[in-house]
Amino acid sequence: MVFWYGTRLSEETSGNGLRDQVEEALKYLLDLQVPNRHAKSSRVFCWIMTQPGNFERALSVKHTWLKRCDGYVFVSSEANDSLPAVDACVGEGRDILWGKTKFGFRYAYDLVDKYDWFLKADDDTYVIMENLKLLVADYSPKEPLYFGHHFKMNAPEGYMSGGAGYLLSQKALRSFVEEGLNRSLCKVDNSGAEDAEMGICLHHLNVTFGDSRDDSGHNRFFPFVAQDHMKPGHMEKDWWYPQYVKYPQREESAVGENRTDCCSDKAITFHYVDNMYFMEYMIYHLRPHGLYPIT
Repeated sequence: MVFWYGTRLSEETSGNGLRDQVEEALKYLLDLQVPNRHAKSSRVFCWIMTQPGNFERALSVKHTWLKRCDGYVFVSSEANDSLPAVDACVGEGRDILWGKTKFGFRYAYDLVDKYDWFLKADDDTYVIMENLKLLVADYSPKEPLYFGHHFKMNAPEGYMSGGAGYLLSQKALRSFVEEGLNRSLCKVDNSGAEDAEMGICLHHLNVTFGDSRDDSGHNRFFPFVAQDHMKPGHMEKDWWYPQYVKYPQREESAVGENRTDCCSDKAITFHYVDNMYFMEYMIYHLRPHGLYPIT
């Protein structure tokens, strides 16, 4: 006998409405199996780009999605034991983010045998870790892989948006540090757009630029907050984003009452999030009555 939010299911109960409820329940439980299984096997290390003036923002990251990483650190221009944050020793400013990024991945490299995947995110990026682990469930960290929101400009294969966060496999991280940095195959000085420089570097290292879209072609990493991807005119060609994005098809078709079709139901990241606690509540706490099994 099963209880489905106040509905008693027994052999004596019948009807199409009930059958639909049972099918939805089974689908929900089956859907949980894959990410939960891989939560035990795929270990993800997260490093977060921040700065001293963003301490409260960084703290909200720590209190919400970051606790679902298997390990983490903040990279800043000042050390802070309470986060914890490490000093990248390259100064502060947008013009040296490439230097900060190299430091962040060098730090992660010291842990390369302990984790399978390595995520870089900003302190205004929100990550749904369960969906990230669902993505990597189909891939081996022993292959050189690079996932994120794919832009097609500024590099031979484009690059993954820095704000949306991007993910390196264990093999890709080894290649980046051992060949790209230690052998100076990638840009040596600290200047430049960190995400574009990463795309250029990983292309030279023959790292595979992975397609992170879901089975229906929806993007899963997003460079803006969800509501921006649903705005009328979001994909009109009069600003930079539609010209940069490699896979715009589903966003272009998300119009009218279908505006929520812009984004995957298994979305992994959103950027420019100004309230991590709001995201945490909407994703992990709010439950419409009757749509989810009792836990």
